[in-house]
Amino acid sequence: MTLRAKTVIITAGAHSKDLARQAGDRIPLETERGYHLEWDMQNVPISRPTCPTARGFYFSPMQGRLRVAGTVELGGLTAAASPHRLEALEKAARQFFPDLPKANRSWMGFRPSIPDSRPVIGPSSQGADVLYGFGHGHIGLTLAPITANILRDLCLGRSPSLDIAPYSAQRF
Repeated sequence: MTLRAKTVIITAGAHSKDLARQAGDRIPLETERGYHLEWDMQNVPISRPTCPTARGFYFSPMQGRLRVAGTVELGGLTAAASPHRLEALEKAARQFFPDLPKANRSWMGFRPSIPDSRPVIGPSSQGADVLYGFGHGHIGLTLAPITANILRDLCLGRSPSLDIAPYSAQRF
């Protein structure tokens, strides 16, 4: 199938590196792998997100469940998950809540991170027909609306509301 478009926007998170390379840019995006455990429970033992800072993970209360997430592992997209990271999260969580039952779910997620901790936002080196919006690391969901507004403005030929030069793909 062939699709034609005036503008292509690459916002594929950790998968954006290879797509940007196809568009002519070598972006030093690395994949941070974060691990998650969840317990289904009627009464979640905390009422707000909590981070035992010395341990480097977060408890996040959710409706009907408790999520524990954390660790940072630079491991790419294809390496197998590291079970010892889930075990470490569970052990740490049980130090605070020793009566937790067996976790109901676990998974590993990918965080698209750039060495200078700034996302890549704006046109490719080949021109404005390919736009980038990726590399937000741990705060992608938080920054998504801002990035979307910038990309919308670029698509419409308008100047974004902030200077995007610091986020250029050409900085590498």
